[in-house]
Amino acid sequence: MRNSASLVLLLLLVAALVPLQGAVHAQGAPRVDVRSVYSLNRYGFATISETVTFTNNGTSAMQTPTVTIGFGALSTNIVDANLTAGFSMSTPPSTGGPFTVSGGTSVPAGGNSSFVLEALLNNVVSTARNDSLSVDVLSSPSISTRVASLVNVVQMPADASFTSAPSGLKASILGANNTYYSELTNVLPSTANTSVRTMSSNSAQDFNPLKVIDAQRTISIAPDGTPEVTDKIEFENLGTVALARLYVSLLAPSSTQVTILTVTGNEPVLQNPFKMSLTSGAIDLRSFVVGYPSDGVQTGTEFTLTYRYPLGTNYYSASGGKVTINIPETPPVQAFIDSYSINFSLKQGAYGIAVSPVSLGAVNPWHTGKASFSYVVSLGLFLDGGLPFASVAFILLLMGLFVVRSSALPGKEAEEEEEETSTELASAMIAAFDEKTNVINRLWPEIAARDANELDKAYFDEVRGRLDSFRNKALQRLNEVKQKSTSQRFSDVVGQIQATEREVDRAAKDKLNLYQQYYLRQMRKEVYDRLLPQYTKRLERALNQLSDELHTVQREAKLI
Repeated sequence: MRNSASLVLLLLLVAALVPLQGAVHAQGAPRVDVRSVYSLNRYGFATISETVTFTNNGTSAMQTPTVTIGFGALSTNIVDANLTAGFSMSTPPSTGGPFTVSGGTSVPAGGNSSFVLEALLNNVVSTARNDSLSVDVLSSPSISTRVASLVNVVQMPADASFTSAPSGLKASILGANNTYYSELTNVLPSTANTSVRTMSSNSAQDFNPLKVIDAQRTISIAPDGTPEVTDKIEFENLGTVALARLYVSLLAPSSTQVTILTVTGNEPVLQNPFKMSLTSGAIDLRSFVVGYPSDGVQTGTEFTLTYRYPLGTNYYSASGGKVTINIPETPPVQAFIDSYSINFSLKQGAYGIAVSPVSLGAVNPWHTGKASFSYVVSLGLFLDGGLPFASVAFILLLMGLFVVRSSALPGKEAEEEEEETSTELASAMIAAFDEKTNVINRLWPEIAARDANELDKAYFDEVRGRLDSFRNKALQRLNEVKQKSTSQRFSDVVGQIQATEREVDRAAKDKLNLYQQYYLRQMRKEVYDRLLPQYTKRLERALNQLSDELHTVQREAKLI
């Protein structure tokens, strides 16, 4: 009897301990992996990206720990930072950190959760006594918790490198970039590792620190009543080699040609305006800098460049003579700018609306915001200017002055509402296709900048999934536009866009397959070098055709 009672007590004790053990297990900490990337920009600033991943390998939910990340001596260079949505800082940090990310996010069994902390750094480049350039570099951040795997990467602009690898890192040559990296496991909390490294001098490098003194973006009206953009950029080349290309941010598709209006260096350069195409988003300064060596804008030279181009149709809409413009405040060049303003040049009397300039002062490359305004087209001054019939016809269409649109027909208000809806849908579709085009164009330098050890089949599959995601969004918008079609002409244009989009998708994925075979060492370099220009030209041809067709559908949408 006594043995039976003891057995019952033992069973009760075991039953009481089982829930307790489960609770203890549920409170275990997830695995923490960190990827730290320090990227030096071609124009002399830097960004830091800390990707922290929590992985739950247990059988019940776990809570993420609070993590503090610091950047040591680079803290004084940080001017801005942001954190992935869904996570928050424990306390508002000072501008330079350290940054404490609150824990408590639930990670399900077998699942993971991650955040990205990004920081923007200025004044990381300085001039040494021998006129060489030195750069403040992050080799490894400080992290308050134990890390299972820590990958540190320093990415350089194309053909740029340090005279010696940053402290604790080793060099890995990949494509056109010199990448430095380290891979550590079971890392205990430690201080940040920073150092100063001297840049190697190379005439082919894409590294030219800039001092952008002033940037002005002006929205004006072309003779046919459509909006156009004039950008004026005043800068100084602070690098050690000539500046061959100036990468600019257009409010238009990448295939848009720009008209070079004025070029002024230390001495005035007089020439007639002329049109030129951009190369991978850059204006080639070597092709027209008269009075300077053919390799571009020389070191220590102050230079002013002014160019004009039509505003992309996805940034404005028109109805009944009123044109509404919505543009981002993105600066025309991705750099720190001492003074930036957006101006609106509207002919008095012709448009009847005065708009004050937007003076933004000093801005950084992460500057965001939107500027909006509208104007009304007045026919009188256009006719006085003796415009060709085609331009007058466009203005009449824009103003809604054709007799068939002005007649007091039944349902007229519904038709006008339909016109506005169709235009808005077309603009949304164009924006979706532009978004996918931008993803495609950014893809190739992204691959070249990656660490060779992380380029595997899974990465390329993820990229294909990314392309499919943006493609599905664009096709959804296209189908919405197609449903609004009321004319055969419009249906044909939309159908052609769909066909061209298929060619763009095939060309992009064929080029991606080529990259995969080469970077995964399934193709010899000589074969890759021979095929790459063909694949690139095919993709560029398809993207240019798509851009032209999107312009056409925007015009046609206004007539529905």
